Amino acid sequence: MIHSLLRGLARHPLYTAINLAGLSLGIAVFLTMALIVRYETGYDTGLPETGGLYRLDQIWTLPGRAPDEIPGASFVAAPFLHQDFPAIAGVLRLVIQSQPVHVGARVEQEDTSFADPTFFSFFRLRALDGDPRSALAGPADIAIPASIALKYFGTIHAVGRTMRIAQDARPFVVTLVYADPPPNATYHFGIVARIPPEAAEWEAVTHWGSTWGPLFIRIPDARALPSIRAGLRHYMARHPGANTLQTIRDDMGDGGLIPVPFREIHFRDAEIGAGTISRTLITILGLVGLAALFTAGINHINLATACASLRAREVAVRKVLGATRASLIRRFMAEAMVLTAVAAFCGLALCEMAIHLIGTLGGWQLTLDPVFCGIMLAAIVLVVGMGAGFYPAMVLSAYAPAPVLAASRMPAGGRMGARLRALLVTLQFGFAIGLAICTLVMTDQAHFVHMMARGITTSGLIVVTSAADDSLIDRQGALRHALGAVPGVTGVERSDIYPHFVTDGDAFSLDTTQHNHASLNWGFATPGYADLYGLKLLAGRWFELQRGEDLRGTHRLLPSIRSVVLSRAAVERLGIGSPQAAIGRLVREEDAAPTLRVIGVIDDLRLNGPHERIRPLLFYGLRPDDQARTAVAMHVRFSGVSAPDMIARLQAAWIATAPDVPFAAETVSDILAQDSRSDREHGLLFGMGAGISVGIAALGLYGLSLFTVSRRRHEIGIRKVLGARTGNVLALLVEHFLRPVLLANLIAWPVAWALMRIWLNGFDQRIALTPWPFIEATLSAILIGYATVIAQTLQAARQPPARALRDR
Repeated sequence: MIHSLLRGLARHPLYTAINLAGLSLGIAVFLTMALIVRYETGYDTGLPETGGLYRLDQIWTLPGRAPDEIPGASFVAAPFLHQDFPAIAGVLRLVIQSQPVHVGARVEQEDTSFADPTFFSFFRLRALDGDPRSALAGPADIAIPASIALKYFGTIHAVGRTMRIAQDARPFVVTLVYADPPPNATYHFGIVARIPPEAAEWEAVTHWGSTWGPLFIRIPDARALPSIRAGLRHYMARHPGANTLQTIRDDMGDGGLIPVPFREIHFRDAEIGAGTISRTLITILGLVGLAALFTAGINHINLATACASLRAREVAVRKVLGATRASLIRRFMAEAMVLTAVAAFCGLALCEMAIHLIGTLGGWQLTLDPVFCGIMLAAIVLVVGMGAGFYPAMVLSAYAPAPVLAASRMPAGGRMGARLRALLVTLQFGFAIGLAICTLVMTDQAHFVHMMARGITTSGLIVVTSAADDSLIDRQGALRHALGAVPGVTGVERSDIYPHFVTDGDAFSLDTTQHNHASLNWGFATPGYADLYGLKLLAGRWFELQRGEDLRGTHRLLPSIRSVVLSRAAVERLGIGSPQAAIGRLVREEDAAPTLRVIGVIDDLRLNGPHERIRPLLFYGLRPDDQARTAVAMHVRFSGVSAPDMIARLQAAWIATAPDVPFAAETVSDILAQDSRSDREHGLLFGMGAGISVGIAALGLYGLSLFTVSRRRHEIGIRKVLGARTGNVLALLVEHFLRPVLLANLIAWPVAWALMRIWLNGFDQRIALTPWPFIEATLSAILIGYATVIAQTLQAARQPPARALRDR
């Protein structure tokens, strides 16, 4: 039986090869995209018993502005949540920071989670060594993942081993080794330690608006969620903490807290600008996979339909020999399913070769799950195989033997068959053109993000983030001089404001309007910072070393007037008319001393990602060697040497000065490249899908051109006898094949426009959606379609009429 089926497929090897190639590529793309969608939609599902777990997000609702959601909330609410809502079974505070870890003479930087002792009742991570119930019983107890246990101790049986964290002199004892969370987990906790006793003085514990990490609650009974959600809407005013009610109203408006289900955090963060991969993007990638499979399936059905008429005489002979219609239907359906099964196997092999490359484009760690892939391939074989075999089987099995055997040529399927094939080609190219348009738009947006003006000089600049370590307070001057002495360094400055690190924020107001607060991000910078980053001064001046009121150290609330510099966005947020009008104006922070005098205004800096709005900035002056008690990094300008060599030189100087703190540095160019990297790589992924879809459609069009030209040779001969020129015949045939390609734009353009408009709306700065990507994709499809059919049509148009009529 199988041998007979394979012999039937081998009767037309070219059509079978085209069918197999197109279907294999389509299945490979679909399976790869399905794995990506499964990876993204499966975020946090690998952690057990998180169904009743929620993260509390903070909502700011200031008048005249859209509500602003912050991923996480101040810990002010933690002591009162169970008291106010008995249905809340537990509350967990979590602060994740990168900390130096000392194991013997080895010093490295590791993620460390400071949490309440109830951590393992919230996150039931699989224990490999130790007991989760008592893991954080003592103040010096810690839990570590298996990866860190193997890294430092060479075994997962590390209970009882010790390590030091940061500059804490006491040894921390490992009481639990847990299995690392899966790659698609929002939180990778690293070393888990108890929140220290001094946390009671943390600003995140006393003040609303200060967020150091997520705050989780557990609600076992989901029926209580609506009442809890309603009670959290105005929760800040209910428990103001160290804030006044007026301050809360001025700073955060009528805001509150909102519980976000743990398994929805991944896409929720993207919606509020705290993540990079949105649900929309994953939906589009899923549509890419479906479009590729649908295009390949259409191609399979189209060629099977076209080739069916070539087997009409075979069917007639089989009927004469006693074959029933039911047996013929089974035979043709089986052939289609066998071909689909072979294509599925080839597609699986192509997918396995592609997933490692594709995974690097989006940070996905994809694997071929046998169960998932088996179910998907079985469904594809059934649906596509039956869909491809149904129409030919029904049409062919209905042929009457006598007319077919008496005819001098085999039936071509009639006008109905020709219209069906044209419709299928239109759908194929519609998907392909739509993907090509999306690719061009995403590529243009990624290029725009990469090239857009950020208000800073990005080349030749390195941020040494390890300088913010608390243990280096009394070594700031020595480190600055050591790094400044490195050959090739032209300047070293200090600031806690730099690309992707603008964390501190408070409410400020003009001295004359103390109850009209504006939320501004603030930080410190030394006098040379403006020149180092190439900031554009719009009015006034920058901080100067010889002016005492400019540089006051990092204690912001000294009882005196201090100088500050604002960005253009901060001036607008405070309601000042222009940068020039801001000079000399007095500003206060939450009605507290000191009074701040504006001495300068700089142009806006885009230090955050392209999806977020430009942040309004307020700078305090900082002495170059001040013992800053805040996370102040060092910024190094260099020239005449490559960035990797300069980082290596800086590391050597660092080790000589501060060997007990791990060195960490990154170029500003590399930091900012991350903003466009994901969009650029996703655009490349779309390009691959579009290219494969166009290739599949072109294969199908090539197969149909072979079939159609062979069926119309007699017509072409008659036309030429009646006086038609080669050019007339060529134009007739090319127009016949390219008409579906042109009609495909009626499908592709509106769908691509709607998808790309939704996608672009996720950016604060974005390109305009112009007609050019649509025109370019359409012209490319036309050229590809023309190149696909021109060889066949030109050969048919040039053929002498006598030969065409003789071959009738």
